[in-house]
Amino acid sequence: MATDSWTNVAVYSDRMSAEVALALLIAEGLPSYVASDDYIPGLGSVFAVRVPTALREASLAALSQGEVSEQELTDLALRQPRTEE
Repeated sequence: MATDSWTNVAVYSDRMSAEVALALLIAEGLPSYVASDDYIPGLGSVFAVRVPTALREASLAALSQGEVSEQELTDLALRQPRTEE
């Protein structure tokens, strides 16, 4: 196996989700990038976050710490905005 090979650690159907995962990995100091099938901007449907194969487990661990459940997202969306006094 080549030491410079890359592997997918997450695949999304939208670029925004992939970019969030990418930001989490970069914040942890893990080299990563988004590979996509969007040969025409805006028409992509597969966005894979890729990391060096040797860092796969560390990357998966970093991504799992950044997961937000659907319930947490719903709670945040429905929360009343703070009012400044």
